[in-house]
Amino acid sequence: MVKSYLLYKCGDSGRIPLAYFTADNIDEAREAPTWLKRKHPDLPGLVLAAGEFFEIIEKGQCPDEEWDAALAVIGQGAPLCRRS
Repeated sequence: MVKSYLLYKCGDSGRIPLAYFTADNIDEAREAPTWLKRKHPDLPGLVLAAGEFFEIIEKGQCPDEEWDAALAVIGQGAPLCRRS
């Protein structure tokens, strides 16, 4: 079943939402940073500095307010999809 996920970049600068995407399962979602770098090289924030890491959150695992706030920061209406 396809689910929606948020990709955050975490580190000294805080927790910054980078992308909204879909994946069939969490294992596929974990491949998102690599896939996004390849398919969307213009997407800012996909390079990690020392001490930074990516966090992937499934839509059903965070409050609606957090999800909506992240989408507002990303400024994206449609998810990046592995099928595109």
